Order: sequence, then structure tokens, then C-alpha cells
Amino acid sequence: MKESIEKIFKQNIKLIAEVDKIIYYFRIQNYDPALRLMVGITGELSLLIEDLLDDIEYISTNIYPIEAEHILNVMNGLLKAQECRDYIYLVDLFEIHVITLLTKLQEGILMQFGLPFDEKKYLDNINAISELKLDFISELKPLKETTELLGNGYSIVPTSSGLPTLAIETEEERYYLHSNHRVENEAFILANSWYDLNKDMYIVYGLGLGYHISQLANLDDNITIEVYESDINVINLACMFADLKDIIKRPNVRLIYDPKYIRLIDRVSKLEDNEEFVLHHPSVRNIKNNRVREELESYFIQQSSVRNQIHLLNGNFKHNIRNFNYTVDDLKEEFQGKDLYIIAAGPSLDKNFKKLKDVGGKGIILATGTVFRKLINEGIVPNYVIITDANKRVYAQIRGLEESKVPMLFLSTAYRGFARKYKGDKYIIMQKGYSKAEDFARDNNFQLYETGGSVATTALDIGIRLDCRRIIFLGLDLAYTDDYVHASGTSRRDLNDNSDLIETIDIYGNPIKTTKVLNIYRKWIEERIKNVRDIEIIDATEGGMKIKGMVYRGGVI
Repeated sequence: MKESIEKIFKQNIKLIAEVDKIIYYFRIQNYDPALRLMVGITGELSLLIEDLLDDIEYISTNIYPIEAEHILNVMNGLLKAQECRDYIYLVDLFEIHVITLLTKLQEGILMQFGLPFDEKKYLDNINAISELKLDFISELKPLKETTELLGNGYSIVPTSSGLPTLAIETEEERYYLHSNHRVENEAFILANSWYDLNKDMYIVYGLGLGYHISQLANLDDNITIEVYESDINVINLACMFADLKDIIKRPNVRLIYDPKYIRLIDRVSKLEDNEEFVLHHPSVRNIKNNRVREELESYFIQQSSVRNQIHLLNGNFKHNIRNFNYTVDDLKEEFQGKDLYIIAAGPSLDKNFKKLKDVGGKGIILATGTVFRKLINEGIVPNYVIITDANKRVYAQIRGLEESKVPMLFLSTAYRGFARKYKGDKYIIMQKGYSKAEDFARDNNFQLYETGGSVATTALDIGIRLDCRRIIFLGLDLAYTDDYVHASGTSRRDLNDNSDLIETIDIYGNPIKTTKVLNIYRKWIEERIKNVRDIEIIDATEGGMKIKGMVYRGGVI
């Protein structure tokens, strides 16, 4: 590679990362960091333009066709937009013209010369690991053996920014640990999504090539980051192709090789309020231990759900704490020592729900919102109905039934319309894991309940904490029995898409289809009930997934 081209290539790597940050900050109207970055790159852009114009004939012929007039017009446009403080147009120019030019140049250089390997950087990385006395130094492979990993389960692929990404290859699939395009931009966006002003310690699973770790560390010098990685080959390849030294020599970053996940599990079990556990999901896919991978994927799904709904949860909570009559704690005397029938909306409910007419005063029927209308239409009036979903669309479950006298149990973050419009008595549920509910419960001496992620799991925890004699489930399929999604007359009935389903075993020992999320609920239930001794927990569902720890009495109520 010509020296002048190598200089342009290295300049562009830095410029692409900085311009992407400028675009991000201007787009969210955070002008201070954007303008500070602008000061830094203005001179660098000018130097790049000079280098391009000095070698324009070679570059246009061999790398990427460029026109001096076009480049100068773009530069003039940037200067004018900056002078006028027209940041919308400024960012458009960066996004449409500057980023395009820089990435096309990088792609052309890579096409012509391939991805360069920097042996000095590799040796610096190895020396840094040795100097820091990291305990996996003896596990690292020599350079020749690391090179042999390429094409044998691992691939290093050049990206549009000029930096490498890492792909994992198995017999079934191939997937990337980082973007194939502007890799540092992806890492910057991910790090920003993790960053929380209230957290000063981050436990991260997944090193990859370290881009996301570097970007997270750049956001705040005052945070501490512990990075756990179980695949020594990933660390080897990071030594070979990443600036690992610059990451691990930061005083606030610690890299931990944990092939058996013992240290990670122990660390996560001791999380404090000021600490955050985050997952680099592509790295989770690379975990060879099925149990650990499934547990972390479950955590990832739950974490994503909370993060995606946090504004909705906060808004609902603010309204709900002004619209309740009682708390679920107030039901202790009524529930204690009684049989609790929890009615879920699984497809098998159709087989035996009419037997609920025989319960009478022998037990308490707690209907999930999804089955409330179905029971009412059949002349079965439950003692209580329970609602936990935060989304407005679920209000259809009770629309037209607002005048019902059936008392409602509702989660503190459930859709606000339930508490505001329902005329029956309303009992609020304060849940663990949601800080506003925890604070409110502490201030008012209320009990906290575990939700497990679903309405049925929430109902189970309530039954256990209120000391019921027996808890009997109907309609708890947690699977698509007979290829149906829900019982008739409740919610969506037909299974339209099989693509993301997994196969498990039903109560009869036959294969049955379910989803990862429903399987998470099964595991949560099994974990929740395994140490419950004084309450008999019965599955009276005539179908669905087998749940360890439950007594199966199909159809017997």
C-alpha cells in the first residue's frame, strides 16, 4: 500500500467515527458535544482533502472516482452551514456526502490492498496482557495458531469503516459480532443505550473485538467496566485485530476470561443498585454451554422488554397510584388457607373451563384478563380478575365490562385505563424489580410481588405470598396445543407463523411447539415453586408443556 494511501486510510477510520458521533449528537439536539467534535475534525477534514487532491489521479483510477469540484463544494457547504448554525443541513451534508465519500474510499482501498495486519499492534496487545498479569496469558495461542482459527469457525471481515469485524461460523449458520458497515458507530449507539447516569459499574458479557467496551468507557471516565468472555479464541483474535491494549490498560476496565462462567454467575448474583449487567447479544450466541446461553438469552429478553417500555411503565405508574382502593396485601385474610384457581388463556382451557361452575364457595377463582369475558359469557363469574399488561391494546379485554362488580387486581404499571375506568374495587400490586414500585411500597409498608414476566406468573406469586392452601391452574399450556395460540373467545386463536418456535415435550410426553418467551415463563415457575412446601400447586390443564414441580391432575378440579 502506498504511504499516502495508508495515511488516508488511517485518517478515514478516525474521521468516520467522529463524524458519526457529530451526526448522532446533532440529531438529538445535544449541541455542546457535537460542536466540540466539530472543532476537532475541521482541520483533519481539510488535511484529508489536501491529501486527496494531491493524489487525485491515482485515487480516481485505482480506489474511487472523485471530483475536486464536488469535494470543494461539499466543504464550502459545511462551512456555510456551520456559520449559519444550520445544523439540520450540516448533518445532512455529513450524512449524505462526507460519510459516503469516506466509506467508499475505505472500501476501495480494502478492495485494492486487503485488510492490513499490524504485527506491532498484536505484540503490544500481548505485552499489555503480560504486564497486567491477566490470568489467561498462558491460555493464549501463538500467532500462527491464532491465524489458523480463520476459516475454522471464525472469520475476520473488513468493514466499510476500514476496521475489521468478527464472524462466527458453525455448521448451521454464520453471524457477526459487530457491524459490517460503520462498526464504531454501531458500538457507540449500543454503549449509549447501556449508559445510565445512576450506574457507575457495568458488568458486560462479551468482548468481541472490544468496540462496544471502548465506546462505553469513552462515555464516562468515572465508570468501571468488568468484561467477561468465555471464548479464548475471541480474545486471541482481539489480540490480533483489535486495539486491545488501549482497552485493557484503561484504569477503569478489567477483562476477565471465564470459560466455565463461574465468576460471571457469582458476580451477577451480587449486583448492587449502582451496578448494571448488560449483554453483548451476538457474543451470547457464541456461548457453547446451552444452559448458560439460554439463561442469558432469557435475561436479555426481559432486560430488553423493560428498557423498551420504561416510559410507558412510568406513565402508567404515575396514574395508577392515584386510582386504587386497596392493595393486594389486604386480601391476605381472604386468600389464606383457601384454594386458588388461576385461569389462564391457553388453548386447553376449552376442554375443562366449564367445570369451574362446580367450584362455588369451595375456592377463589382468579381470572386473567384474557379469559375474563369468556368466563362471564359462560355464566362463570370469577371472584377476581388480574391485569398486568402495560399496553393500551389490552384494554379490549374489559371493554364493555367496566360496570362489573368483580374486583380487579392490577399491576402498578398496568395500562392506566384499567384503574381509571373500571368501576369495581381495584387492588394494586407493587412489583419487585421496578424501582418506583419498590420505593412506593417501602414508603407505605406494602409487600412486593414477583411478576415473572406474565400475568399467570404474577398470579402464582400472589397465591404463594397470600398463603393459599392449594393453587390450581387451568389453561396454563405455555405452548401451542393443537397448533392454537389461545383458547377460543379470548385472543388470537390461530398460529400463523412457525418460524421462531422451539419444540419441547407436553404433559403426555409428546412433542409440542412453544416460544422462547413461554419457555422462560416455565423455567420461572419451576424456580419459584421448587422450595414451596406448604402449598400444593396443581396443573389441571389438559395439555401444554410439562412443568416440573407441579402436581398434574388434568381436568380434575
